[in-house]
This record gives sequence, structure tokens and C-alpha cells, in this order.
Amino acid sequence: MARIAFAWELGSSIGHVLSCAGLARALHARGHSIALMLRELGPVALVPESKGYAVFEAPRSLREGIVAAIPVSYAEILLGCGWRDAQELGGLLRGWRTLLNDWKPDLLVADFAPTALLAASSLGLARVTYGNGFFTPPRLSPLPPFRVDTPPEPARLAAADGEALAQANAALAAVGRPRLERLADAFAADEDFLCTFPELDHYGSRPVSGYWGPRLRTDLGNPMDWPEGGGKRVLVYVQNKLPQLDALIDTLVASPHRVIAYIPGLDEARRARLAGRGRVVIERPVRLDIVLARTDLLVCHGGEIAAGAVASGVPTLVFPTHYEQYLLARRLEQLGAGGWFPVTANAASVQAGVRAMTEDPRYLANARAFAQRYRAWSPQEQRRRIVVRIEELLSRPSPSPILSPSPAA
Repeated sequence: MARIAFAWELGSSIGHVLSCAGLARALHARGHSIALMLRELGPVALVPESKGYAVFEAPRSLREGIVAAIPVSYAEILLGCGWRDAQELGGLLRGWRTLLNDWKPDLLVADFAPTALLAASSLGLARVTYGNGFFTPPRLSPLPPFRVDTPPEPARLAAADGEALAQANAALAAVGRPRLERLADAFAADEDFLCTFPELDHYGSRPVSGYWGPRLRTDLGNPMDWPEGGGKRVLVYVQNKLPQLDALIDTLVASPHRVIAYIPGLDEARRARLAGRGRVVIERPVRLDIVLARTDLLVCHGGEIAAGAVASGVPTLVFPTHYEQYLLARRLEQLGAGGWFPVTANAASVQAGVRAMTEDPRYLANARAFAQRYRAWSPQEQRRRIVVRIEELLSRPSPSPILSPSPAA
């Protein structure tokens, strides 16, 4: 059986860990050895099956997120995460090479892990990407922009591409590896598991035909069903730092709807205000395979749960907290299966938005039409197909990996 390492390098959502652990569990059940190389180890506590895996803390830039301007392309994200300086990138590259040299995987599964991909490539390891459209940029040169509100000048895109490419080539030269011809080559993989649908792709369209559907994890959490009563069934998964949290709570309390709310770290005063007849505030996530089947509206920040919900026929109201979530929210809006709030939304806007999403039947009809279009998709079937493809890749003859003679290299 094979040794398979999962790498998560950028981003801050626990969804990365949950998604990787779900696929890891399926592969582990087939007899493969698993390692999780993660930027944050805290979420591992939410994944009980990880006790059987090797777990490592991933290298990360100490200056991550320090940028001169809001990123407009993946290249600019890289520049803000250690790729602006060849010495810093070289340290990150050596860190990843050391992890991979020491554990010696047969395959790397990269979830928003560009430096891990570069390290795997430099070692001659088989590798796949595993993430949504934002985490896996189109292989174009220069890497295309993802911003849609203010399209950047072509010169800016080319400059960012060139700068990141130059530092990557300097870091590769320091470990004795060949240079890249294009920055896009840093993302070369044996397979891209593009876990979204074309209509939800953050880049809008790309020269690729393989979409695998979202990585929604439905088998974790407490099993429960909806409270008794009337009104619509509203599932809430938001952070306690949401600026409009009080407006959302007041809107739900004043409505006739049944509510299941998961808001980690919610203070007692708000918890007492929200909880009531037909409304339940839960301490841990609920099993989505039970609840989503009867949900009329999901309120969340976006991400995997939003994509998975609409694929399950559930309209979604999104409070984006960063640009990736905003892009997905716009896609849902374009489908007519979702809505979203800007960070400046006031209480009246929140109230009107919830009312519209629960009273206008078009949202539910459009979400169900989308789910019908992809009725062959399910989290279980997606995972099964990915496991089959990974084992096909592992069965192929491949050149021997280029193992470093020294961990420092």
C-alpha cells in the first residue's frame, strides 16, 4: 500500500482539515498510510480519525498577509506569503522538502499548498491538487485575475507573475533544481481534483473539463433533526465575530421560522436571546446528511458548505468575510439560488434579505434545479471516484523520486 501526504499551507478555515481528513479516511480504509501536514493543528481535534495518522505542522511565512495592496491574482497572493523574497521562499521550500524527505510519501495531495507543490515537484514526487476553484488557478501565463469589481491592468498581472517566478527559480537553484519556464508550471500536477462546479468556479471559466463537485463533509457532527413547529427551516453556520450578528439574531427571533444555529464561542446573552421555541443553538456542528435534506435556507459565510448546500437543493444567504467567499456568493446570486450581504449591511438589509430568501419561491426552485442538474453528485460518490483515480495514479510506473542527500536541501 502507498504512503500519502496531505498538505494544507494557506487559508484559515477548518474546512481544509475536514475535507482533507474525509478523503484521508477513505484512503486509509483502503490500507494506505496517511500523513497530515497542516498550517494549523487545532482543527485536528475535530477529526477523530486523525489519531491513526502522522501529523506535522507545515512551514509558513512569518510575514504572511503583509502586502502593499489587495491581491488581484494568485501571483500576488504568493508574493504576500513568502514568495517575494528568494531567501524566505528558499527556507519554506527547504522546510517542505525536509518534511517530504523524512516521511517519504508516494503521493502528495495539495490543498491550497503552492510551496508544498513546488517542493514535491523538486523531489520528483507524484502530486495532485485538491481544492475549489480559488485554490487551484488556471494554468495560464500570467496567472489570471480573480477580482471582478476592479479588473487589474495587464501590466500589473505580468509584473506579479514575473516577480514570483524569479524568486521561485532562485529558490529552486539553491537546492540544485531546474528553473520554471512559467509561474503556472509551479502548479503542475498529475491530476487536478477541481472540487466545484463550472457555475461556481471562482475564475468564471477556464480551459479544463474536469470538475469533481464540492468537498462537503456531511458525516461529522451530532445527529439531530429539526425542532417541531411551523415556518421555514433555517440552518445558521456563522462566526461569532460577524458584524451583523445581532441583526441576524433579532431577525430570526422575530420570524416564525425554525432555526438550528451553530455559532462557535457565542456569548451567553446572545445564546439566551436566540434560543427559544423552535430555535436551537448547538455547541458542535450537526450532521449535514440528516439536516440538509429538510433545510429551506442556509445562512453562512460561504465556502464548501455553501457550494454543497446548493448542490443539495438548498438556497444560501452568505455573509462573505473575504474575497474568495465573496466570489462564490456572486456565483450563487447569478444562479438565482443565493444572496449575500456586504460587510456594511445594516439591520434593515439583513431583515429584508432573510425575508426575501424565505418567502420568494424562486430561490428554492433555482437551487433545486441546480441540484437536479448534478443529481449524480454526492459527497460519498465524489470521494469514491477520487480514491479510484488516486489509486490509478499510484499504480502507474513512475521515475524514482529525487531524494535530497541532506534534509537541509
